[in-house]
Amino acid sequence: MQPPLWIGAIGTLIFLAFLLNGLRLVRGTAGHAANAGALHIGMASIALPVMWVVILVAALG
Repeated sequence: MQPPLWIGAIGTLIFLAFLLNGLRLVRGTAGHAANAGALHIGMASIALPVMWVVILVAALG
């Protein structure tokens, strides 16, 4: 496999972990931790499509 494909796959797993952690923090706590969870969700929702584009470009190119 090409390195960009691995980077995209591992990045996707990392950002999914960020997304799940953010959901956990938003649901379970209040205050600073909930705000941090919301930031995790926002960051993951922006970065996940980028990782998928990297995977597509590596697979097709």
